[in-house]
Amino acid sequence: MSTASAIVVIVKDPALLRSITFALNAHGQAVEPFSDWATAAGAARKADCVVLDGCLPPADINAGLMLSKEGTKIVLLTEGDAGLDIEFPVQVLSKPLKGSDIADAVATLRGNT
Repeated sequence: MSTASAIVVIVKDPALLRSITFALNAHGQAVEPFSDWATAAGAARKADCVVLDGCLPPADINAGLMLSKEGTKIVLLTEGDAGLDIEFPVQVLSKPLKGSDIADAVATLRGNT
């Protein structure tokens, strides 16, 4: 069941999804992992923080980014320097991720630093 304190992670690659979930759990964060937007949409709308994989279909990324207009904190994972021109307030992290990058980004967004 989704709670406002859970972080919703939507990552297409199963190994990366497991790694991010593990890293966030290790840093004391509750995580709801999903591999696609269709199954994650309901939980994402209730979450205060969503991690989006830049490898998701563009329509799914846009749907996730739109949540930032409602106050949801967004971390977008990209492949290298994608030169993104994003009009939403999001934290962008370039893959490959190292160490605690994702946990630090989430903590910063949530004000836990």
